[in-house]
Amino acid sequence: MAIDLDKIRAMHEKLSNPASGGSSDFSNNFVQLQEGTTVLRILPPKEDDLDFYAMTKIHRVPTSDGNVKNIHCRQVHGEQCPICNLYYSLWKEPTKDENLARQIKGRDRYYMNVVERETGDVKILSVGIILFKKIIAAMCDPDYGDITDLKDGHDFKIIKVMEGQWPKYDQSAPRPKPSEAGSGQETAAWMESLHDIYSLVKLEDYEELKQVAESINPFSAVERSANDNHQTSNDASDDDYMKRLQS
Repeated sequence: MAIDLDKIRAMHEKLSNPASGGSSDFSNNFVQLQEGTTVLRILPPKEDDLDFYAMTKIHRVPTSDGNVKNIHCRQVHGEQCPICNLYYSLWKEPTKDENLARQIKGRDRYYMNVVERETGDVKILSVGIILFKKIIAAMCDPDYGDITDLKDGHDFKIIKVMEGQWPKYDQSAPRPKPSEAGSGQETAAWMESLHDIYSLVKLEDYEELKQVAESINPFSAVERSANDNHQTSNDASDDDYMKRLQS
């Protein structure tokens, strides 16, 4: 049986090209939105019963080294989420820790397969609720309709404007004129290169998140400290008692 050299060459190209997923740096699979205008074509799902997007909620949890860890909310899967439980409990405490509550609040995140017009690569677009609302609003507008349609869809312009440290996307919108996404060969290649965006919505382990919530809960820390002091006091009393018995 002869080796399919075309298939081998394709595999070599995939492994050699970071944008195609051969790189160990997973961030290369994502669109890096720079200040200014980024033109994309949002791609449809490979199967009709799938959505063109995957939705999750992200908790930004502070770590002991001063950084922040992104954790997927379990409630997206209809499961109990210890981070959400901590979020609500922080507001109920008489001495609220509002800063921590705001930081760990679950925020909507949406993933989509797109073609970067500048490079022609299939990437993952990760956006928050503001940009996603603009995309959905355009698709509900009869002047646009299904902007992911490969034949009569619309490119989407993301316009990022920095105001202080915060990005604004108010001017983002589809191109007014519909167009084919690409040639038949290009669109076939893009659809074969779709990333598995649905697998990005991770179901976190309940017990692990429970430990994380416990570790960042300031009220639990105070309670643990009080218990530790009480235990230390009891230990010291036990030591004194044993010394008295031995004397």
